[in-house]
Amino acid sequence: MTLVAERSHVVPSGSALGADIVGINPVSPSSDDIQLVKSALRDHLVVRLRGYDISDVAFTRFAALFGELEGSPAYSRTRAVYVPDCPEITIISNVVEAGAPIGEHGDGELNWHSDKGFVELPSAYTFLLGREVPASGGNTSFCNMYAAADRIPADLRARLADLKLKHQRSHTAQGTRRPGYRDIGTDDPRELPGPQHPILRTHPESCRQALYLGRRFGGYIVGLPLAESEAVLNQLWLCAAQPEDVWTQEWQTGDLVIWDNRCSMHRRDAFPGMGRRRMHRLTTISERPY
Repeated sequence: MTLVAERSHVVPSGSALGADIVGINPVSPSSDDIQLVKSALRDHLVVRLRGYDISDVAFTRFAALFGELEGSPAYSRTRAVYVPDCPEITIISNVVEAGAPIGEHGDGELNWHSDKGFVELPSAYTFLLGREVPASGGNTSFCNMYAAADRIPADLRARLADLKLKHQRSHTAQGTRRPGYRDIGTDDPRELPGPQHPILRTHPESCRQALYLGRRFGGYIVGLPLAESEAVLNQLWLCAAQPEDVWTQEWQTGDLVIWDNRCSMHRRDAFPGMGRRRMHRLTTISERPY
């Protein structure tokens, strides 16, 4: 436990990533509070502030202290604006009202991914606020991608220095076509649209390299024959999300979880028939991966 002043402290999860921050009020944080959160993110990759009652306006104001906010791309969402007062917020929800979903991603499993790797400037931090959560189910797991990079065999790691991975943007983490790409007639990853990013990404603050995979479906290592690309990617995915590198968040209403997409991935358990789940999400824009 690391104490900062007398009112706030960080409690590591004891796993390969993850920590609770106690004693910070995100509605009116001090500059020291923000520095504590940033430091905890650098050290633990994922942090949780538990049990806060915060408006969407205050939530947006808090997240904006960590970087420039950007909502989800138009082609990845079914509604133009989810929260009128806070247009950067995306709702992640299984709730249906008046016969239509109020948010994205329903109640199915979300496979391992990092947020918005499918754009040229992906997400740096993601802020996810639990507005409504079921009594059980819908847990979110996180994995340490520094550890994944360290697990890559030396000969393969040396080879990756000159290779880039295309992150397809036409499909979700569930493998379904995004609203703006439903007319695509191929699943060949060489032909799917998306930006190219380094496979080993250097974090600008820690200066450490993390394995940067985005999501498995549609990934393609540029310049390799498809079969070879698939074989290498399968090997790399075996290096990621090993049990000892994972921490799981069991949601409670009012939980605010923040993570760094530049050095972590996350997934969500399916929860069909287990109750309403409504999360409000904000993301900040990162630098171009290098």
